[in-house]
Amino acid sequence: MNIPKYNISFYLRKYRINKQNKAPIYIRISLNKEKMEIPSGQYIDITKWDDKAQRVIRCNDVNNVNNMLTIIKGEINQVISQLYISGEIVTIANIRKMYKGESLKEIHTLIATAEEHNTHFESNVGIKYSYGSYKNYKTTLKYLKEFVPLFSNKRDIELSAVNYKFCESFFSYLTTSKKCHVNGANKQIQRLRKIINYAIRLGYITSNPMSKYQLEFTPVTKSALTMEEVHQIFFLQLSQSLERVKDTFLLQCYTGLSYSDVKTLTREHISASSDKSVWIRMTRQKTKVMFVVPLLPRAQHIISKYLPNSKAGLPLISVLSNQKMNKALKTIQKLAGISKNLTTHLARHTFATTITLSNGVPIETVSKMLGHTKLSTTQVYAKVLENKIKADMQELKAKLERCQ
Repeated sequence: MNIPKYNISFYLRKYRINKQNKAPIYIRISLNKEKMEIPSGQYIDITKWDDKAQRVIRCNDVNNVNNMLTIIKGEINQVISQLYISGEIVTIANIRKMYKGESLKEIHTLIATAEEHNTHFESNVGIKYSYGSYKNYKTTLKYLKEFVPLFSNKRDIELSAVNYKFCESFFSYLTTSKKCHVNGANKQIQRLRKIINYAIRLGYITSNPMSKYQLEFTPVTKSALTMEEVHQIFFLQLSQSLERVKDTFLLQCYTGLSYSDVKTLTREHISASSDKSVWIRMTRQKTKVMFVVPLLPRAQHIISKYLPNSKAGLPLISVLSNQKMNKALKTIQKLAGISKNLTTHLARHTFATTITLSNGVPIETVSKMLGHTKLSTTQVYAKVLENKIKADMQELKAKLERCQ
C-alpha cells in the first residue's frame, strides 16, 4: 500500500494583518479532497510575499523565514511517513494529531468506562445478571466518583492510572471515609477489577494496571440458627403481616432459597413426582443455575397455606422489600427471644448447616440444592460445622474433667 497523494503549500492570510502591519503565513495540507490549515508562526509584510513561489522575497529576514517554512514542510512530510510506516491510516485528522504531538488513540478514562460498563450491565439484568449485582456496581461507581477527585484533583483519570497506589488509596478511603469493613472494601475493589477487565476486553487498554494489587479477604464464620431456635420461630403466634414474614423466613430455612429466589417463587416452580414427594424446581436469580429441592414437611405446610390463592405466573408469597423484611425480622427476633440477628441471609445459612449438613446430608447434595456453581462456595458452611464440633468437644472435655 502506497502513501496517499497529498500536497503541502503555504499562503498568506492578507486580511489578518496585525499591529506591525504584517500578515500570518499559513500551511495548507490537502489529502483525499480534505484540507487542513494551520499557522506557521511566521509573519511578514504582504508586499514581501510571492504567491506563486510561496516564498518571501525582498526581505531582510528572507532566509530565516524561508528556511523555517522548509523545516515545517519537512516535519509534516516526516509525520506522514511515520504514520504510513507505523501502519496508521494517513488522514487529515491523524496528521493534525501527530503534528501537534497528540496521541492517535482515543484515551479512555475510569469513570467514563465504569459508566459504560454499568449501562451494559443494566441491559443484561434479568438475562445474565441480577438487579442486586447491578445495584452493587452503582455503589462502586458512586464511590469512585467521590474518590477520584480527592486522589487526582481531576473528575476522571486514565485507565492506566488505576495502579497499585490508586488501589491502596481507594482501599484506605473505603475503610475510613466510607466506614467499610475490610471485606466490604475488597468487594468494591473486586468490582473495580472487573471494570478494568471489561476495558481490556474492549481493547481500551492492553494490560491490567491493577495486576500487582492483591485482594486479602478476612475469613468470615457464617452464623446459623439452631434447630431449637427454628422451632421457637415456627410456633410463634403473630399478626397476619408478621406471619407472612415468618413464613417467608422459615421457607428459606427449610429450602435454602435466597431472598431473590423466594421472592420470585411461583406455583409453577412446585411439582410432585411419581412417589408423591413435592419439589421446588427453579433457576437461581443470581447465577442462572438450575436447582431442585425436595420439600420437607414443614416447607410443604407453609406452601400449602398460599397455594389455594396463588395465581399463575405471580409470586406465591407477596414478599416485602429486603429492607422491610429484615426490619420485621428484628421484631420476630425479639418476640422469639433469640439473640442472633435474623436476616434473609441467615435463613439460607441455617438450611445449609442446621437443616442439612448437621444431619448428614452430603455437601455435594447441599451444593446442588443451594444452586452453587462451585463446591468451594458450599465448603464455607462446612467450616461452620467444624467450629461447632470444636466447641462441642471442648464442652465434652470440660464435663469429663468435672467427673474425674
